[in-house]
Amino acid sequence: MNNISEFQNVKKICVIKRGNRCYYPKGIPQEKEPLSIPFLCCIAGALVVHIFLTSDKLSLCSLYMFSLFYYSCFNFIYRIILFCYEKQDLYSKYKDNYFELLKAAFYFNKSFTATFILCILYCVYYVCSYQNIPSLQDKYYIIVVFILYIIHKLLDIDANPITESMWISKSNGLNCGSGMAYSFFYGYLNLILPFTGDVMKNLIEMMQDYESANDIKFEFYKIFMLIPKSLVCHNKINEVSKIMELRSSLADKIKTIAGVRDRVYKNSVYSIKHEATGKLVYVCAEYATPINTFKEICRNQTIHTESYIRHKSDVVSQFFLTLSKILEHEKMDKMCELIYYDDIDENNKYYDVGKIILSRIVELKKYQESGN
Repeated sequence: MNNISEFQNVKKICVIKRGNRCYYPKGIPQEKEPLSIPFLCCIAGALVVHIFLTSDKLSLCSLYMFSLFYYSCFNFIYRIILFCYEKQDLYSKYKDNYFELLKAAFYFNKSFTATFILCILYCVYYVCSYQNIPSLQDKYYIIVVFILYIIHKLLDIDANPITESMWISKSNGLNCGSGMAYSFFYGYLNLILPFTGDVMKNLIEMMQDYESANDIKFEFYKIFMLIPKSLVCHNKINEVSKIMELRSSLADKIKTIAGVRDRVYKNSVYSIKHEATGKLVYVCAEYATPINTFKEICRNQTIHTESYIRHKSDVVSQFFLTLSKILEHEKMDKMCELIYYDDIDENNKYYDVGKIILSRIVELKKYQESGN
């Protein structure tokens, strides 16, 4: 008990929420406010400097409006590149629907849309009135470039589902899927797979005990972790298999974690009947529970539901990729086999998950026999 602080005024170290506003202690980072006001101040300041320096003040409006129009046109070229880039996922993300792909590639937020329409109307008016296009030659054009850059940030011109998807796919570990993977590993897999330094046995020993008690033999001493693309995790895996049968569970693993005493961890055992030979194949298998949690997030209306639904496949993909890397890094990939699969066919029927696991077992045996 010697490591407990004597500090009394604990209110000063807590975040206090009053109405819609939160008050933060100095030790906790504050909620980030939008940069709109600083951006607008930068634009206003640069405009004042430009007006003061230039001798042709009347042409400044045309200079900026046409510059912004050209800048926006360049962004359309960028969107065309994004469209061509994203075509590789036309089936997996957009179900072969080109219209949905076009909407994603050429999505613009309301602020930019309104600004671009205003630019078009002004440019049309100018050309019709003066029968020419204004010259963009200005010795202080560097100020225009600076203001265009700030406007780009202010209006978030690049914001669209594809660029968001590309950000999620960056392996920086900051996306939702990677966070789910780390939480799942250190909050669950790291507790059930390895030796934990206490009297509890690891997964391999528990599977061996189950073999002795039930006179069976597992194909592999590993847990098959299912990651269905649709996010649908059934209460029993054999609900979507004609050849699987739920047997029982490995011995309970009981641990006290984060103030919860005697938390029980269980791992289910299934038998899969080989259709050709009739042999029963025993496996330890379950769904990755964060996938089920993510399904509930997408199903219920929250402030981020729309974004999560839009990037559902990106989040699940990053969950799978990050978890794979964590298992390899921690040298536990031999005890946990991740199966990320498309679980629903074109007729909206579930693929037989028993066949999927058997197919992976065949692959694992071939890999084992090759000496790798």
